[in-house]
Amino acid sequence: MAMVDAMPVPDSRQKVDELFLFWLSEPSTQEMLRNELTKVCRYGNDGVSGGGESPSILDSLVGPSAVTTSVPRSSSPNNSNYRTPSPPLHLSNSPKSPRAKRRAKSPRRSLKYGASSSAATEKTGPSTAFDDTDYFPTPSTSEPDARKTEKAGAPGRADTSAILKDTEQQKARRARSAKSAKLTRSEVIPRFFFPNGRAGEAREESIDGQLEAAANVFQEQPNGEVTMADFHLIVKAMGLPLYWKATLFSACQDGDPTPTDTAATVSLPGLRKTWQRVTRHCHDEPARFVKLMATEGRSYLTESDFELLMQDIVDTHPGLAFLATAPEFHARYIETVISRIFYSVDRSWNNRITVSDLRRSNFLQILRSLEEESDINAVTDYFSYEHFYVIYCKFWELDTDHDLVIGEQDLSRHADHALTPLVIQRIMSGIVTRDKTVPAGKLSYKDFIWFLLSEEDKTTQRSIEYWFRCLDVDGDGVLSLYELQLFYEEVLQRLRELSIECLSVENTVCQVLDMVNPRLKNCISLGDLKACKLTPAFLNTFINVEKYLEFEQRDPVTMARDDVETLCSEWDRYAADQYEILLAEEAGENDTSNADDETGDSDFGEEEKEMLALL
Repeated sequence: MAMVDAMPVPDSRQKVDELFLFWLSEPSTQEMLRNELTKVCRYGNDGVSGGGESPSILDSLVGPSAVTTSVPRSSSPNNSNYRTPSPPLHLSNSPKSPRAKRRAKSPRRSLKYGASSSAATEKTGPSTAFDDTDYFPTPSTSEPDARKTEKAGAPGRADTSAILKDTEQQKARRARSAKSAKLTRSEVIPRFFFPNGRAGEAREESIDGQLEAAANVFQEQPNGEVTMADFHLIVKAMGLPLYWKATLFSACQDGDPTPTDTAATVSLPGLRKTWQRVTRHCHDEPARFVKLMATEGRSYLTESDFELLMQDIVDTHPGLAFLATAPEFHARYIETVISRIFYSVDRSWNNRITVSDLRRSNFLQILRSLEEESDINAVTDYFSYEHFYVIYCKFWELDTDHDLVIGEQDLSRHADHALTPLVIQRIMSGIVTRDKTVPAGKLSYKDFIWFLLSEEDKTTQRSIEYWFRCLDVDGDGVLSLYELQLFYEEVLQRLRELSIECLSVENTVCQVLDMVNPRLKNCISLGDLKACKLTPAFLNTFINVEKYLEFEQRDPVTMARDDVETLCSEWDRYAADQYEILLAEEAGENDTSNADDETGDSDFGEEEKEMLALL
């Protein structure tokens, strides 16, 4: 026992250091470390290629002078700022050094991604026996000499700071390279957004040609000036729509919105200055129209901006010549047309029409077609007088006190009480009304126009948005099963009062869900309704009892034939039918006019009779 206790015990830490230094002195190990460090320097933590380190830095890391390099004291685990780097993925399968087995117990750490020599692996083979000659260094590379070599050639604190400084410089170079590459890409990618149209040499030549043509007309006029009565010659010579003339004439008169002076004139310099101002930054027709119409430098149009345009149409269009003897109807017709324009063109529900809205609509094309169509009723979009007559008569029938405002009780009489009370409450709640001048719970004539257009034609995008707002009680953007049940229960009650057999709430909800096929289960969004072809039937199920029964009792063959043969919209069909009915009622009124005058009882008011007489 004494002999055993007296045997010398080797220092385990010194042996591990000797084994590691021997492994690091192998040429194959140095070659492998050089390759791996090159990859680490080239692909840093940011994942961007930095072009690699300079050879001098790599030589300082794994050169001949770094054979016995050890980790500085500042990189020991006891240092609070020390963080062990994680090995790259491509080193995970390389053989480990002899020191790796005892790394967990050792208080000191070396390079974590060090690997054993492939030559040593081939030399030892698969055998696991310990061989001193394979692991211990030769006497020429003893520990004191190795430490001298470390002091002489190993990178210390100064060398480490130099490497970090060089790394920061390379990061700065990479940042400058990325910035220059970004600038190059921005120059290569062409501009693709033109809010005011695309400019070009052809458009500049067109503007010069327009002004030259206008100059020829001015030369033919006395004193080289043109009045409002002859300004249509200037507009036609410039190739502009005819009914831009009042707005352009007003712009040439320093923006006077109501040029009532018939003696006012416009000269060529004034026209040139105005048109160059309009076309300087506006390169297509919608942008120029907004620039010309908008007042106070706005980039959008409001309802008041259309009044001058509409008054010129009423005064000069041949299809509205009969209104010359009834100026009291001018305001109602203009108000109706402007409301229809905003109903179809304004896509944001904010009473503003932008250049983008005009590009997506057909308003400018319809406005240009007015100069070619003498029959105003043939232009069913926006300007038809027959459509105005139907809308105004329907409102006049509900407005019993003729104060141009109707309440819930008045609106409930529409279409023979076809609307449910909950639907009427939602309409009057202000969720779909735009006129803020009327009291709460009332509907003005402007808002009634939107209601009637949405009620009679549920295929348009605006009507779907209109009724979706009414059905979305909680305003969360989707129609839940609770909301569908809430509206259908009132329809169900009305059907029971009429002794009509109907489906239960559960069956109806399942039927409409199959009809719409929403993307989210048990929730119907606005996009689902716009994508569905049976949206009118869906909306009538919860809004209009009469149309719901008509759909349930329809003949599929007849409905399919009508859809194929009909080219007009639902609103055009409704307006044409109602106009014929009103004319027939007027004919009956004429037959009994004497009796009505004596008793004072008539279905139509004096204003309606005058409107019918004009037609």
